[in-house]
Amino acid sequence: MTSPNGSAPRGALRRDLRACSGDGATYCLMVGASETYFSALALALGKGSVLAGLSATMPNLAGSLLQLASPAGLRRIGSPRRWIQGCAVLQSLSLLGLVFGAMQGAMPTWLMLACLTGYWTAALGAGPAWNTWVGHLVPDRIRARYFAVRSRLCNLLQLAAMLASGGMLWLSERGQWPLWGFAMVLFGAAACRATSVAYLQRQGDVKLEPRDVRPLDWRSLPQRLLSGDLRLLVHLAVFQGALNVGGPFITPWMIDHLGMDKLRFTACVAAVFICKSLAMPLVGRLVRRFGTGRVMVASGLGTALTITLMPVVPHLGWILLMQGLFGACMAGWDLAAFLLLLERLRHEERTAVMSLFMTMNCIAVAVGSLLGGLVLELSGSWTHAYAMVFALSGAMRLGAMLLRPRRGRAAAVVVARG
Repeated sequence: MTSPNGSAPRGALRRDLRACSGDGATYCLMVGASETYFSALALALGKGSVLAGLSATMPNLAGSLLQLASPAGLRRIGSPRRWIQGCAVLQSLSLLGLVFGAMQGAMPTWLMLACLTGYWTAALGAGPAWNTWVGHLVPDRIRARYFAVRSRLCNLLQLAAMLASGGMLWLSERGQWPLWGFAMVLFGAAACRATSVAYLQRQGDVKLEPRDVRPLDWRSLPQRLLSGDLRLLVHLAVFQGALNVGGPFITPWMIDHLGMDKLRFTACVAAVFICKSLAMPLVGRLVRRFGTGRVMVASGLGTALTITLMPVVPHLGWILLMQGLFGACMAGWDLAAFLLLLERLRHEERTAVMSLFMTMNCIAVAVGSLLGGLVLELSGSWTHAYAMVFALSGAMRLGAMLLRPRRGRAAAVVVARG
């Protein structure tokens, strides 16, 4: 037994941190090998472009609504570790369902969507419990440094898995066996997620009583979101929506509008991941020196600047520079947002609040991308349509910074070893 403020035995803390890194590594290998290619799998299964597009958004949104039940489930089980392990198993089984469909060469649409919904429900359902768990396992004094290094490792592995899987799919397409390529890639993703169950088991569990997973008082929620202690959630969700006004349309801008080949496009995508990973240790030091709030503001302003300036000079070198700077800024934003959520949420409400936040985030992503698509559609064949969408996204990111909350924090609970 230990307090949540870092008095854990040194050996137990090291074991927890190593296992947490192992879990993050295997999880990101799964993400890199699977999520990027869900829409491509739908196309390979003959589902058409519309359904392929919907397969990337609708199961995610459905999963965000289903995972609202996760606080009640965690309250019943009382163990974040067991809950997250269950979610990991469900994700692995969902991926195996897609593997089976790829091997068969055909898959009913309802079954494909059910597998994808199961995947996203498990992914989003594990998030709030994981946030509650690590909030008690990792002491305040090392959070910025530890999660900066862990995030760097995870980003690099996700990029490596994405590139390796893309290479496998390219080879399988050239060899006239594309669906078997998807089957192998997704089986590898499922195996990585199954492996993470062992790493989860090595981490100290948290004993949660029903009072530690308190449901939200929905009557007071509007006031808390608009002007109270949960205004941080609104700020983060609005910013996420602003990101997605322009973010989803960078790919068609590069490929369709600029006519980039796959090699140049891959280099531009990789620049984001590489710079984000390389910037993480520096971001951790900046957080310790200047604080999470200042790093978040600077990073948010940086993302607004990069997307606004991206179409100014439509040449590879400039785009690589903007993509790299965007990746570095997102490293700062992601780490600052994660640390603020750990720092400011009341421990007894953390799971319920994070569950709500997951849904808010998914809705913001959907609304943002629909807004960007609508503006692009109404612009028709106008030469500067993409520039207008990117400028709108940048302006909305700046506007989201006005919603940033005032200072405040909370914390607590007991960690059980073994």
